[in-house]
Order: sequence, then structure tokens, then C-alpha cells
Amino acid sequence: AILGVIAVHASSVPVGQVDPDSTMFMGYNFINIFNKYGTPTFIFLSAFVLFYGYYGREINGNLLARFYKRRFLYILLPYFIFSLFYYTIQIYYSYGESWNQFFQYASFPHFLDMLLKGKTFYHLYFIYISIQFYILFPILLWFFKKHPRVTKHLIWIGLLTQWVFVLYNLYVLHYNDKGSLALAYLSNYFLGAYCGIYYDRIKDWLVVTRSNMSSRKMWLWTSLWIIWLVAGLSHVYIWQQGRAYNHWADPLLFELFWHAHTYTSSIVLLQLSYWILTKWRAALANIMIHLGVVSFGVYILHAGILFYYFRLSASSNPLFYNAYVAGGYLTALFLSWIIVGLAYKYVKPSWILFGAQPKSSPYLERRYTVKPRRGVRQAGIGKTI
Repeated sequence: AILGVIAVHASSVPVGQVDPDSTMFMGYNFINIFNKYGTPTFIFLSAFVLFYGYYGREINGNLLARFYKRRFLYILLPYFIFSLFYYTIQIYYSYGESWNQFFQYASFPHFLDMLLKGKTFYHLYFIYISIQFYILFPILLWFFKKHPRVTKHLIWIGLLTQWVFVLYNLYVLHYNDKGSLALAYLSNYFLGAYCGIYYDRIKDWLVVTRSNMSSRKMWLWTSLWIIWLVAGLSHVYIWQQGRAYNHWADPLLFELFWHAHTYTSSIVLLQLSYWILTKWRAALANIMIHLGVVSFGVYILHAGILFYYFRLSASSNPLFYNAYVAGGYLTALFLSWIIVGLAYKYVKPSWILFGAQPKSSPYLERRYTVKPRRGVRQAGIGKTI
């Protein structure tokens, strides 16, 4: 998910600079649109983890107090600090790069207004959405525990509720910033809640194994992958037509392809994660796990790195320009990854900036094979540890 988020943000610059009639533009448009699964997937994962961890526990004052304390310390505090940083650079660089100009245009009421709307920088709307879901979570948890039969219908309830909101907003409300409202992601959230509540029952349907290839599960997986791929490519195509040729499709078509693409991406990526966890070498899988551990810090930090990177001048030569953009992606990913990783390792209060680390180690132990010595007969070829 974090790889997709950074790809979208790094490609947004060339999408605004490259000639729309060029092949290069098609490539950057593909990267920019196909990777838009990031935010909906993070919302899915947030609901998945919360309901998996809390649904089986008794709701009481202490539980709710700990829940909100952790969200305040590990989400809201970093959000406030980085919002202050991003607000500062936005105002400073927007008004002549002068501190005199900065103090003329900056104000606490303006900052507070931007903070409460998640608008101090373009990527912080995700945390603003997450805060809305954190407020709703205890209410939904209490309701689902009191009415457990409802939880079996969460998928279609989420889909229906979200699309009612989409249609109401399109034809009645006309709220331009729909993407910053939790209602616009309710289907992803309820899908995550369903998977978290019924994880033990549905895990066998999610994990792709060779033994299941001949079962009806294979038809389910194949249908899911086809929908995901067709929706994703269609999503890319309609944006290409609009951006390059000014042939803009109906807003509902954009909504449909975006929703189908990002909704199915959550399950496809979850299946991909199982494959990485079980099939990759432990050392490689642990690299991906580490990126997952630091992903909140990387998310909140990478946009600032991209901001300063793309202030560097770029060559008009296509080869060097592509290298320049790729360098922006790699710099934002690895520099933020290194900074957050080192902070977690060596700076005890790093949670103030980058949130909490897992309480227990999520990493895989090394897997290796003990082979029999030559000339020694054994019943088995070797033993995997």
C-alpha cells in the first residue's frame, strides 16, 4: 500500500509536465492511476486490524480509554506536529520564500482550520479520514456486538451505503471534497471489518494454495483477479482519455471504475501478502515486513522529501527526465524508510513523530534446509526449520 501511495505522489509531477500526446505521458498516467489503491487499502487494513483485535473483547470504559489514548499519542500527535511542519513550508514557499511574507500570511486560525480539515498538505487527508473512523469505531463495535447477525451482511451494507452517498452527493449535495469524508470509503471499511470479524472462517478462501487450484475457490480467485485487472485498466483508460484528449467520461463511470479497482485491490494485495510471507525467502519477506512496520512514518514523511526533491531542476532530455522522476520515487521511499527505521531503533521517543512500533516482533525466523551428509541414508531428503 505504501509503495502505491508514493508511486501516485511521485508520478503526479510528470503527469502535470509531460506532453499529453506522448508515450511517456501514457506511462506516467498508468503509474499515477493504477496505484491509487493505496488509501482505500490502508482504510481496509485499519478496519481489519481493529475489528480483529477488539471484536472478541468486552467493551468497557478502560478499553475505550486505552483505545483513544493510543490514537491520540500515536496518530494525532504526529499528525499535529507534521501538519505544523507542512503548513510552514506551504506558506513559506507560496509567498516569496521570505519569513516576513510568511508571518504576514500565516496565522493560527488559518492553520487550525487547515488542520481540522486535513488540508495542511495534500496527503494528510488520509489521517483526517482515519480520525473520522476512529470516532465511529466504538459506536460500530458496540452495535455489531449487540446485533451480531448484522455482521454477516457488512459487505453489501457497506457497498449500498457508500453508493447511496455517492449518488446523493452527485445529484443533491454537490460537496466537492467528497474524498476527504469517511462515507466515501465505507465499503472498504466494512469489508475490512467483515474480514477482521470472520478472519478464522475466511482465511482458507483468501490463501491461494496449489491444493486448492482444482476447487471452486479457483473460480472465485480468477473472477476476483479479472475484475481487479479490468477495472484497474479501465480506470487508467478513462483518465488517459480525459487528460490527453479532454474526453471526460460521466462522473459515475469514474466512480465505478475507481471503486471496483480499489475495492478488489485490498483482497488481491492480501493474497499477494500471503504469498510473500510463505514463499519468499525469510530475509526478503522481512524487508517487506519492516516496510510495513514503518509505513505510517514513511507515509507522513515522504511527501516532504518529494516536495524538496522536485524543487531541483529537471532535464528536458526524456531519458534524464525519466531518471529524475525515478530518483524522486526512490529517494522518497528509501530516505523516509531509513529515517523512520533508524529513529525506531535508536530514538526512544520516536513515536512522537512516527507512531508506535509493534509490541512483539512480526518478523519471520530464518528458514533453511538441513541436508543429509553424503553417503548417509535417511528416510527424508532434508528438514526445513
